[in-house]
Amino acid sequence: MSNLFVLRQEPLGDDPGAVTQALTEAFAAVREALEARRPVVVVVAAGDLLGQGDPLDAAVATGLLGMVRTLGLEGAKPGWRINVVAGPGVAADGEEERLAVEPEEEAADEEDPVALTIAMLAESELTGQLLQVGGANLGKLPA
Repeated sequence: MSNLFVLRQEPLGDDPGAVTQALTEAFAAVREALEARRPVVVVVAAGDLLGQGDPLDAAVATGLLGMVRTLGLEGAKPGWRINVVAGPGVAADGEEERLAVEPEEEAADEEDPVALTIAMLAESELTGQLLQVGGANLGKLPA
């Protein structure tokens, strides 16, 4: 798993221009990793995919998901492996929930669902997939 590349979405703040910069930098980093034949996992906040957090963070999260799905399709023939893990992000009370792994770290924490999912993807043939971990439910409708 030492060659796994983990890209973690960071909060943007309130500069709309940061969306383009974040997506461009992410694409360049991911492309470099894939060309080096490294598996890639992009970690985003599940709430950002639902629009529950900051709108700019949601724009980046959905952009990253689209990028992963496209690269998963385009890279099927050369064997690229790239997936998204949607995990904890900003809680309902506005407090940030820390994702358990940093981009440089290996997913070593056996108790953490994000780390476990990343570790599984390091050895998996899955590509272009969105895997949700933690308490949020991407398909849940309000009662």
